[in-house]
Amino acid sequence: MTSSPAAPPASKAAQVAAATGGKAGIVRTLIGGGLMGIANIIPGVSGGTMVLALGLYERFVESVADVTRLRFRLPSLLFLGLLGGAAVVAIGLMAGPIVAGLERAHHLMYGLFIGLTLGGVPLLWRQMRPLDAASVGGTVAGLLVMIAIAFFLREVAIPQNWIVFLVAGVIASAAMVLPGISGSYLLLIFGLYLPISKGIKDFVAALRAVDIGGAWTVGFTILLPVGIGVLVGVAALTNALKALLARYHSATIGVLLGLLLGSVIGIYPFQELREKGEMIAAAPPVTAANVILVLVALVVGLGVTLGVSRLGNESEA
Repeated sequence: MTSSPAAPPASKAAQVAAATGGKAGIVRTLIGGGLMGIANIIPGVSGGTMVLALGLYERFVESVADVTRLRFRLPSLLFLGLLGGAAVVAIGLMAGPIVAGLERAHHLMYGLFIGLTLGGVPLLWRQMRPLDAASVGGTVAGLLVMIAIAFFLREVAIPQNWIVFLVAGVIASAAMVLPGISGSYLLLIFGLYLPISKGIKDFVAALRAVDIGGAWTVGFTILLPVGIGVLVGVAALTNALKALLARYHSATIGVLLGLLLGSVIGIYPFQELREKGEMIAAAPPVTAANVILVLVALVVGLGVTLGVSRLGNESEA
């Protein structure tokens, strides 16, 4: 009795193709990373929302969870490299135009991102089927969380110390993992956005001036605890989400769908834009022409998400 010959090892190119989902999967990941980067520039928009809307969320959570567990698998590393690289490039290329667009026509920008966000609803809806009490309850719970964030959270004054900045890092990490939740917005609510932003600027200025003592003071008292908090938050949230998606998939997808739907509340197109108490742009008038422009932008965003979310689906099936 002869044994069949062992299959030849896959070539490096074949391994890369399998890890990335082929050309279509690479394109979808790059577009998702680009939209994630751009979303982080828009006040109130979470980069995680774009990853979720394009159907990349579960892979994103699994890949980050792998890295935080020091499991450096090729598929995870390639996916995060493509996603993160595209996000960095998009921020570098689009920060200026996006800020200018927010100042001059932010209702169009928000209409576009509402469409991009809602384009992910059909995908999540299919993943929830068949509907049950857990998935419906999860959707309602996620929606209520976003309503509470949008309407009931108010700015509060809390002390600034090492532990508080550590917790701030955990809060900020929510924007990287949880869709619909803006980390910078939550930091503003707790009065920690300005101190952390100022700490970063002071640290950079101290390094440029070769002020080692000043850099150490700012780095140890503000940036170190924030950085530790971000690492702890990302590791904890991704691993928790990975476990929840494995054990309670439909209910967890329901919560994510609720967060996705609720995130639209925070990007209402006809609102004024403020940052640090200063006016960025006044609320545009609700005229027939402006409403039509917003609806056109919404439809464009919807079409982009629906189209991109289909890329690579066949190769991943």
